Amino acid sequence: MKKIQYFVLFCTLTCVLSAQKRMDSLGVREDFRIFENILKKGHPSLYEYIDQDSLEYVFKVVKESLTTTDSDIKLYQNMLEVTDKIKDGHLLFFAPNTIKTDQYYFPLILKLINTEFYTDTDDFDIPIGSKINQINGHQAHEILHRLKKYVSSDGYNLTRKYREIELKFGLYFAYEYGVEKKFSIDYTAPDGTETNKVLPAESFVTVRLRNAKRNSYFAKYHKQENGFDYFDTFINNKSPFVYYKEDLNTAVLVVNSFRGDIRIFKSNLIKIFKEINKKKISNLVVDVRQNDGGFRSNAVHLFSFITNNLFKQITSEYVASLAIPERKYVTRTYLSEKHFLKDKFYNHPIYDGWKLVFDDMEAIMVPDKDRFRGNVYVLAGGTTFSAGSTFALNVKNDPNIILIGEETGGGYHFSNGEFPVYYEFPNSKIIMVMYMEKINHYIKDKRVPKGSGVLPDRQTIFSIDDLISGRDPDLDYVLKLIRG
Repeated sequence: MKKIQYFVLFCTLTCVLSAQKRMDSLGVREDFRIFENILKKGHPSLYEYIDQDSLEYVFKVVKESLTTTDSDIKLYQNMLEVTDKIKDGHLLFFAPNTIKTDQYYFPLILKLINTEFYTDTDDFDIPIGSKINQINGHQAHEILHRLKKYVSSDGYNLTRKYREIELKFGLYFAYEYGVEKKFSIDYTAPDGTETNKVLPAESFVTVRLRNAKRNSYFAKYHKQENGFDYFDTFINNKSPFVYYKEDLNTAVLVVNSFRGDIRIFKSNLIKIFKEINKKKISNLVVDVRQNDGGFRSNAVHLFSFITNNLFKQITSEYVASLAIPERKYVTRTYLSEKHFLKDKFYNHPIYDGWKLVFDDMEAIMVPDKDRFRGNVYVLAGGTTFSAGSTFALNVKNDPNIILIGEETGGGYHFSNGEFPVYYEFPNSKIIMVMYMEKINHYIKDKRVPKGSGVLPDRQTIFSIDDLISGRDPDLDYVLKLIRG
């Protein structure tokens, strides 16, 4: 049952390229025109990282290249050439329906460390921590450079790109280089031995099931076996859960997601913190390293249980349009267009859009009466995104809490969100998700460069030795701090 659940989870995220649909020039140009019009009329932060003239030039160059675009996958890549310049982590693209689950998927599970690829499992008699030098004649550094465009990220942030690439490497490799039935891999083992091994492609199912056994999921650190039981408990579990380091009088609260029913989420938090306080715990570690977002209210509720101060999240909200552009190509929205756009923003016009300068959730941003009152540490990383990153920013703003790990995937100064619109382009069937609201964050350290994620107070480095041994450097660092 657990294997089936795991398979379903990743089927929603990724599958393998088995064919490309041929497209005529009229269909290509029509889809690209719709794409350009949607962005220009509705995107709330189109010119934050590129000025209007420069973006017009990018559109011009890409449109000229469409004369040689003859497939849906090539058009998909053309669109990514544009969005990569916009640098919006919430501007998402999903390849068209010609992407099917197939038998030809890159077989190795990889981890990115210092921009180098290393094996994260010991399959095929290749030791964990072996450095990948070439795949089918392509240098590893070239592969990484070419795959970056497939992952959207806020600003100049790279940690989110790296975490996504290592998770979906086989998918992006197939997009970029085509389907391969075998892979010639040059690698350097941890002992320095250089080896070439030719591996057959494997099915998507086989590779993604093996992903649960990553050494970088730190099962060994918790004295458990790499496998589905551990994965389901620590990585795939979307409900908040807690475990204890009794010898250090420490609780570790893992919150992998802010999705799910708001009432249930808060109810779970109430139970967890009652238990923690009943045990008279002195130290609390909150782990949001796998938290890629969800409902902002859930992030607010969690922070209210760990802070002693009133807090803020945003300074303003902005939309460029009160109407959804190219409405006929919309497949779904989660909120009412009238309620969210027109009713909310109509009475707050500015010269280039509509802007609210208050946060209607600020009234609940107060410390909870049953909050934890001891020492608090928070772990975050490149996967921490959207509401997860907003939570990390609250931590960063609080002088009494220490943020540990790596730069978050979500933006520090602002991000887009709140009102997602799903489009399907009529000819290619490419799916695009655009969030129509720009959210300016409440920040205290204004020296942080624009385009950064939330920077940790204490940055930890994940090393090759950590990968090989299965050691968790973030949690290990915190526990050493607690021990003194």
